[in-house]
Amino acid sequence: MTAVEKIKAEASKLNPDEQYDLFRWWIESDGFKQKQLIALRKDVAAGIEDLENGNYTQIRSESDAMQLREEIGRRGRERLVEIRKKAQE
Repeated sequence: MTAVEKIKAEASKLNPDEQYDLFRWWIESDGFKQKQLIALRKDVAAGIEDLENGNYTQIRSESDAMQLREEIGRRGRERLVEIRKKAQE
């Protein structure tokens, strides 16, 4: 059993308030913040590279903005599904 599997097993025994406290502790930890910062830097670098390469869509109307919002939401939901699948493995 991996360390993550052990932690999940023990966390599942906690009541909801304790699970929440554990979650808050983890997301406020320096290790988690560093991982988030690294991921954010990669995303920003990729965005800048896309801009420099001309890979962007100019928003000219409210309709364009609405379509972009829908696309971003869809991609975000897809990413969450993938993250949850990996977390269950």
